[in-house]
Amino acid sequence: MQVRKLFVATLIGATAAIGSLAHAAGEDKPKQSVGEYASDATVTTKVKAAFVANKSLNALDIAVETNNGVVTLTGTVGTATEADQAATVARDVEGVKQVMNNIKVDPAKAAK
Repeated sequence: MQVRKLFVATLIGATAAIGSLAHAAGEDKPKQSVGEYASDATVTTKVKAAFVANKSLNALDIAVETNNGVVTLTGTVGTATEADQAATVARDVEGVKQVMNNIKVDPAKAAK
């Protein structure tokens, strides 16, 4: 079961990294070297894996984007506690310099 969770987390992280690359192509952000981009993709994958490992978080509800070690969390969760916990979990991941928690809370989601 753990192998499956790790596989799902890796797949989600890889998808997020590819999506981030496509998104970043159209923005006027400072350019990153290949090494910096690879490092950010690794951090994103580790954060998503940490979310999958945390039974009280639904990793599919939270998007993760990393730029120069700054992790931005977006998405919608059911409670403020979940949003705070996601930020705490992300902060504990190696390579994370800062966490920007932009997760929205929708109590209707908690009822599901």
